[in-house]
Amino acid sequence: MKILNISYALPSKKVCNEDLIREVIERNQNELTPEAQVDLEAMFRRFFKMSGSKFRFHRAAGEKALTLAVTAGKKALSKAGVKPEDVDLLIYAGVTRGWVEPATANLFQSELGLKSATCFDVLDACASWIRAMAVARSFLAQRIYKMVMIVNCECGFREYANFDIPKAEDLEHSFSGFTIGEAATATLLTVDDEDDSIFSFKTWGNKHGLCKIPLPNASEFSSDGDTDNLKPLAFFTSPGELLSFTIRKLVGHFQECREIAETMHDIVFGHSVSVSSTSKTADMIGIDKASVFETHDRFGNTVSASLPLGMAVAEEEGRLQRGMRVLLLMGSAGVSTAMASFKY
Repeated sequence: MKILNISYALPSKKVCNEDLIREVIERNQNELTPEAQVDLEAMFRRFFKMSGSKFRFHRAAGEKALTLAVTAGKKALSKAGVKPEDVDLLIYAGVTRGWVEPATANLFQSELGLKSATCFDVLDACASWIRAMAVARSFLAQRIYKMVMIVNCECGFREYANFDIPKAEDLEHSFSGFTIGEAATATLLTVDDEDDSIFSFKTWGNKHGLCKIPLPNASEFSSDGDTDNLKPLAFFTSPGELLSFTIRKLVGHFQECREIAETMHDIVFGHSVSVSSTSKTADMIGIDKASVFETHDRFGNTVSASLPLGMAVAEEEGRLQRGMRVLLLMGSAGVSTAMASFKY
């Protein structure tokens, strides 16, 4: 598997923490007493400080998610010098989508003119892109396909953020949604006879309730009472338990995967769910923080786009160069942990 190019597109509206705090207060002012407003503002600022969130990009009025993903896809094709008809597999990897079926990949196969490509979706929360990379590698190694594009379009902040926060104590389970930044990425992969990439995945499915965007029929797939506090199509997390459990399991997974743990890496990309979680994971694993490329303070939590966005920006800024050994680390709702090691 050889990465030919990773391109990205961002919405035009740069949003800071104060913008979001102000909007939440305004939208709930009829429910909040003056004292409650003060408490909610203080809690927001404390949580943002803990996460390290500063800025993120969201769609401005009139901007469409479709346009951003198509832009990223066309940029990747152009920069790699690949014709649309040369792509024979398209994988859409991400959480944000406009419908449950058919596969969102069909939309981008059409919009990008990939007339020779078959397509399907891979959905595994924030781990969707790294899962899709592993799937693509397998197909390429078997010569089933020769040119693969992976697209994600994590542009769904307003569709899934829960702005209904009538009292400060309700913020905990909604807060993570306000760290979300929007981004679309496109990754082009081809066959590499000298491929030595390594992928590893683990899952603890019993923790699926710690982070969820439920559908209206979620109760039909849940034990009694499991969905009582969930709002359909609203982002829900139990952030403290989710982060502590996931970081602990990711560190253990890394230590067990000796083939990756014993390899020297030039640069490391993590999920960037928060600055603090990245720093804590690096400390527990024993990674030199100077080798970690952090994106959260600039772009927020860009969901499944966080790894490819980080790589694309790092290459633009000269931090990622051809020939470097790359380590990817991912902790995702599910809970799943994932990692990959490869030569860029």
